[in-house]
Amino acid sequence: MNTPKNRNKKFTFGTCAYERTSPARDKVSPATKVLNIVVPFEEALKLNLAVDECVRKLNSYKKSTTEGKRAAMNLTIYFDLSRIAVNETKTKR
Repeated sequence: MNTPKNRNKKFTFGTCAYERTSPARDKVSPATKVLNIVVPFEEALKLNLAVDECVRKLNSYKKSTTEGKRAAMNLTIYFDLSRIAVNETKTKR
């Protein structure tokens, strides 16, 4: 159903919760070079499954085509929800 609420919703292979980031969210700035994300074991299993499913889907594409070569995985970090989502995307080239 293409309701206004669902129109911007994208497909995800799965999500997981993370415990904390280092540096803390309020300390992250444009100058931050590294962000560590601590994921508890049970949540890491969910993340592993989501990444694996996405990679399997990407591997099903024909690599000799432009679309197959552009296939990529995207990790989305939701700071406000303390969640990581895995979805499919395309590279620019």
